[in-house]
Amino acid sequence: MDIMSRFSRKQIVALSVAALAIAAIAIAAISVCCSHHTYPRELVATDTLCENDPDSAEALLHRMPDNVLAAKPDRMYYDLLRIKASNNLYEPQKDSTIFRIVDFFEHYGDKEKLFQAYYYQGKYYVQHNDAPQALKCFQKALDMSDDNTPLAFKSKIYSQSGTLFFYQNLFDDAIAMYEKSFKCDSVLNDTVDMVHSLRDMAQTLRHMDKKARSEQMLVEAYDMSKKIKDKALTQTISLVLASLYLDNNEVNRAYGIFCNELKHVDADMQSPVCCLAMEIYFKENRMDSVYSYCKQLMSNGTLFAKETALRRLIAYHNSKGDSASSNKCVYEYISISDSIRKISAVETVSRMHNLYNYGLKEKENTELRIENIERLYALGFVILFSSLLIVILAYINVKRQKRIIEFKRLNEHLAEMNERACVQNRIITEKDKAEISRLKEILDKQGAEQLDVVNEYQNRLSMLEGIISEKDKTVESERIKIFDIISNSISKNKIISPDSWNEIYEAMDISCPQFKKKLFELSSLKSREYKICILVKLGLQNSDIATVMCRKANTITYSRANIYKKLLGKEGTAKDFDKFIKSL
Repeated sequence: MDIMSRFSRKQIVALSVAALAIAAIAIAAISVCCSHHTYPRELVATDTLCENDPDSAEALLHRMPDNVLAAKPDRMYYDLLRIKASNNLYEPQKDSTIFRIVDFFEHYGDKEKLFQAYYYQGKYYVQHNDAPQALKCFQKALDMSDDNTPLAFKSKIYSQSGTLFFYQNLFDDAIAMYEKSFKCDSVLNDTVDMVHSLRDMAQTLRHMDKKARSEQMLVEAYDMSKKIKDKALTQTISLVLASLYLDNNEVNRAYGIFCNELKHVDADMQSPVCCLAMEIYFKENRMDSVYSYCKQLMSNGTLFAKETALRRLIAYHNSKGDSASSNKCVYEYISISDSIRKISAVETVSRMHNLYNYGLKEKENTELRIENIERLYALGFVILFSSLLIVILAYINVKRQKRIIEFKRLNEHLAEMNERACVQNRIITEKDKAEISRLKEILDKQGAEQLDVVNEYQNRLSMLEGIISEKDKTVESERIKIFDIISNSISKNKIISPDSWNEIYEAMDISCPQFKKKLFELSSLKSREYKICILVKLGLQNSDIATVMCRKANTITYSRANIYKKLLGKEGTAKDFDKFIKSL
């Protein structure tokens, strides 16, 4: 605060403006230095192909000239495009290149590329069954997103996050992610992805045993797929809807969808469609049709489909009394079930590991959040305390500066009053001397005949001169003494001590012998009231008296009026009081 007190308010404002200007220049310089790099047009053109034509994009990347990749940002962008193209071709990431890309763009400052890098890093973790790390990367990407982020990309991240939550049985979180993905697709008017989002939400609701709401979403998705005349998409939704009807024992509705939409499907859908048809015919007890579809599943079905088919074949052969064929199917069923259990055990362990990791990460994140909140509270308390301390110190400094100014002004006023008193005393002395000279002249005219009378007058005049001279010196010295006491106390920033006040009382008794007597004859005054009377008698102004008495100016004004009423028994103003005191 001592340093700050050396600067005036204008200087402080000027320094603040200068600091802001320097900060603005620094920010501008940083912005210029960190401006976006202009990537080669070959890479930008390839980027536009990665989404809709990844084969062509990958071919262009393989033929990319070396001179295009001279700068490191361009090489990192090139590696990112290779991962992007491979991902759209459903090829897994073969190495950990994505980590180098993320590390580079985190420090380079290209927000758009870093957003994409976080997404593909999340995809890398998905491929390695590390759901917590994948979700963390997806969340980083979402945290970076803004109004300029492509909605299609955000929709992908929401959808991927929803799937990760779904496989960890976190269905509420999965629904929330799928809904956000659907909203992005709705803004883009992307019907295909809207249908996929509705399907994913319906499947999740089905696992939450909310089958009515699941059916509504699947019917809506079915209508949308029919509207855009996408046969493959319609068949995908029809399969899920028919499976839901079958779970609800609505066999006729499931059979109707099968006959209308799923009689002729592509090879990649044959296994689930055959499995659906087998279950429908089994519930209708049409065992010959069940046997036909079981044979198809045993030829080209998945491992899980074959297990279901073998169960139905065992039932079929038992109904026919063919124990040999039934036993053969039992042995095959046991073998396939063992394989499925091994696969399921591995998946269960992996899921439990992921759930444990996710729970552990959540616990760590919760602890970190609590720790960060505690740090923020501590920092806030420190900042608040420091701010309060600065405000208090600033207030004290302002008050001290104000008091110094008041003391300086009071000292000047006391010096001026002292000088005025000295001048007044000199004037009075001059008048007395003039009177003595006049008397001497009168005596000189009297003559020798009145010599005795003259001598007597001369003796009296000499005595009078001595008394006047001594009195003038005494009054002047006592007044100076009073002013010195007040001035010394003020210059040392101290309150006038009781001993000093006693000295002032004695000096007043000498310089104004009748002053105290006349006051106390009128009324008995308190010590504080008598002090105010003395200061008024000395000629101090109201603000000066407030400074000396360490009181507010309004308090002194109020006290002066009260003392006037106490002395004279009538109402009066502070000015009336001053006039009366000076007349004593």
